[in-house]
Amino acid sequence: MSKIRVLLVDDHMVVRVGLTALINAEPDMEVVGEASNGAEGVAVTVAQRPDVVVMDISMPVMDGLEATRRIRQECVTVQVLILTVHAQEKYLFPVLKAGAAGYVLKSTVDTELLDAIRTVARGEAFLYPSATRLL
Repeated sequence: MSKIRVLLVDDHMVVRVGLTALINAEPDMEVVGEASNGAEGVAVTVAQRPDVVVMDISMPVMDGLEATRRIRQECVTVQVLILTVHAQEKYLFPVLKAGAAGYVLKSTVDTELLDAIRTVARGEAFLYPSATRLL
């Protein structure tokens, strides 16, 4: 069985380091690249063709929503999973409209991120529980 190939896009290096350790500890996943802003994220996605991109929303140069739109246009088979601190309803619908397959809060990364990556890698949607109530 091949591993789920994950790209991390977040402007905070410490977040990327922590997520890399968490993901690479799983036998069925591997981090294949990192980017510190949305523009880099798009370029690395096009070059690496990961299965899943874990993307922050708020970043310099290009935000995660625009990067998600571009990735979905350029690489239709790549799934984007938004990882953010924003739990407000106003962020959920733009994330979905941009083409993201899922939305995970950074506050729940220890309990939901790995399941979310597996879920979107299968082509299914993943939303944190209170987001499904909003829909």
